[in-house]
Amino acid sequence: MTPAATRDAGAKREALAGAFPGLAAAEEHGVLVVDAPPGQAQDVLGYLKEAWGLNQLTDLTAVDYPERRSFAVVYRLSRVPEYDTAVVKVSLPRAHPELPSAAGRWANADWLEREVFDLFGVNFPGHPHLRRILTWEGFPGHPLRKDWEVAAELSEGIEEREEELTINVGPQHPSTHGVFRFKVRLDGETIVELDPVIGYVHRGMEKLLESRAWHQIIPYTDRFDYLASMFNNQAYVMAVERLAGIEVPERAEYLRVIACELNRIASHLVAIGAYGLDVGALTPILYTFREREKIYDLMEMLCGARMLYSYFRIGGLGYDVPEAFWDRLPAFLAEMPRRIDEYEELLTGNEIFLARTRGVGVLTGGHAIDHGVTGPNLRASGVPYDLRRADPYSLYSAFDFEVVTGERGDSYERYLVRVREMRESLKILEQAARACPREGPVLAKVPKILKPPPGEVYAHVESPRGEVGCYLVSDGRPQPYRFRWRSPSFNHLSVLRELVKGAKVADLIAVFGSIDVIGAEVDR
Repeated sequence: MTPAATRDAGAKREALAGAFPGLAAAEEHGVLVVDAPPGQAQDVLGYLKEAWGLNQLTDLTAVDYPERRSFAVVYRLSRVPEYDTAVVKVSLPRAHPELPSAAGRWANADWLEREVFDLFGVNFPGHPHLRRILTWEGFPGHPLRKDWEVAAELSEGIEEREEELTINVGPQHPSTHGVFRFKVRLDGETIVELDPVIGYVHRGMEKLLESRAWHQIIPYTDRFDYLASMFNNQAYVMAVERLAGIEVPERAEYLRVIACELNRIASHLVAIGAYGLDVGALTPILYTFREREKIYDLMEMLCGARMLYSYFRIGGLGYDVPEAFWDRLPAFLAEMPRRIDEYEELLTGNEIFLARTRGVGVLTGGHAIDHGVTGPNLRASGVPYDLRRADPYSLYSAFDFEVVTGERGDSYERYLVRVREMRESLKILEQAARACPREGPVLAKVPKILKPPPGEVYAHVESPRGEVGCYLVSDGRPQPYRFRWRSPSFNHLSVLRELVKGAKVADLIAVFGSIDVIGAEVDR
């Protein structure tokens, strides 16, 4: 069969109608959206995976429509590495909603279905261990339902087996950053089973943002991945711009690229510096934070903030660039390659670092795709998938840069890919700085009270941790009907249990640090 990427939407609908007569399908914002009845949902998903090569379950969520007395369960599929995408929607009654589990088809459906079960109450028969994931067992109700009200908290119990030792690593542990708990079952020093316990910083952001005006949401997106706020801003405003048909000035697009690539370098600096600390090396974090502060100086010139930027706006940017920024940026770009060399001198060939990371936590490319892994963690496994190339957005198609990949997919390769990606970001920054017009508007004319037309949209960007996606449903009001945040760290943490099974306790910290997870992005 002809690959899906080479067919237009009409041809796709025709092929789908041939395989499933009577199945409703339409194109929305250039994406094929299929409405599948519950009884056919798994067959349609299997067809799209096998016949069209949509091998990754990028996201799975639900939308509550109490006036229709139904839920819409939304599957978002992608093909990796040659990008293509489709959406499958399944309508379920609000009374006793259930849908066969897709966990046997995609590994990350395990956690995603648990999230939908926890927050909406949708049951997935056939799931290997369906239980709550962000709230505790015994939590009253399902908080993302439109009719849910705050209720009293109940305590969580912990099960242990007598024949083996069960220990808790975190949440009060420096390597879990105070926001994760790992229930680790041990046979001596060997990890038999690991169960990540999340939800310690779950703030109900998706629920909260459904009561905020479209313009008011931008500062909240900073708090998902607080080390990559520019990317959060961009994913959200791109979704709204696409939904409302807003054109962004070219100069603003150049400045968005510059802001994001600076932010990518800053985030990777934290990742490799903190990773050195996790495996026992103090010096790297002192070096990387030195350059991180210089990036923060540049960011402060852009927007007045050093960490949570709120710089992007629907239709462009919040502020123009001061002339002093153009004086400081070239000096940073000239200095940074030498600094990256220094980091590599400390870690890349260090025999202790190599012993702690090489061959540890190996993740194959196929396994990574199956778990919805994206970003450096996927590319370290040899899969050349980068949204800046696979599904170009903003102005990235105009820049010359390489998609950095590894071979072994171990903890060492995940470190090395991030180091090399910083060098590629410097290339993009140099090109963008040369091509960016020094004059012109940075913000389109956008109504102060924005009411996008009814519809839905998904926009995604390549953040330092992978695919950040924003799924919006509008009913024409001044706030979103449904706000969904696709966070890469959620999927990446779900694969940890398989990476450390059979490893030693010390390897848990080395593997966990290598996947560069942000807790606030996991829990939202």
